[in-house]
Amino acid sequence: MTIYSEAIQEMSELASNEEIRHPSDAVQFLERCTEFDPIAEGVYATVYNLPDEPDKVVKVCTSRKDGYYLFARWCMSQENRENPHLPFIHREDIVELPNGLKVRFYVIERLEDITEDGSHPVQPEHFHDMDFGTLWNAFKTVAFSYGMDHRSLPDEIESLDAFIAEIKKASERLSQKPGNESLPSLKEQTIEEYDSFLRTLYDVLIQLSPVGVMDLHGNNFMLRGDTIVITDPLSHKHAA
Repeated sequence: MTIYSEAIQEMSELASNEEIRHPSDAVQFLERCTEFDPIAEGVYATVYNLPDEPDKVVKVCTSRKDGYYLFARWCMSQENRENPHLPFIHREDIVELPNGLKVRFYVIERLEDITEDGSHPVQPEHFHDMDFGTLWNAFKTVAFSYGMDHRSLPDEIESLDAFIAEIKKASERLSQKPGNESLPSLKEQTIEEYDSFLRTLYDVLIQLSPVGVMDLHGNNFMLRGDTIVITDPLSHKHAA
């Protein structure tokens, strides 16, 4: 991991010498002065290829609003590190800038897109598996309001069984909306097939919905072979 290690060391030295002062300076350094290759960009973070580590990517978080580090550290904990539905995060590095802001780096296993063509899935039929797409449409609906209005999911949905019951209700409501006549119904078999995934998703929501806004859009799920991996379910932290 030579390219990564050298970039972290050089950025740390530049920050110590106050030659990098702001997150925008850090991004410019990575893109102009290193071999990091940007492949995806979000509101709070950019994901890079590492030419010398093709089985890994680097996620660089530059916003103080970003809550990804809470999810990453939860994934890296001993009890969650082997969970197949969570990303394997090899390491976290932090460079502190002179203004007190932090640039956080995460080296993560490379995963595969959840759509056949790498496009952004916004409808159930866009996913690699229509049954999962139907399930996603329902659990996304359930989770959406928690965090937006600071309602507490752990207080209102106290068990996995209750969570699954809410998913089924959401699926029924979605299918009854005008224009959704062709929307597939959620099968009991699908709930059973994705039992392990739903257990992990419920754990994620219990842990993180009280501290930030949940973000379960389609691009925040990827594949490791045939296994669904939850990659980035928290958009930003609640204000302290």
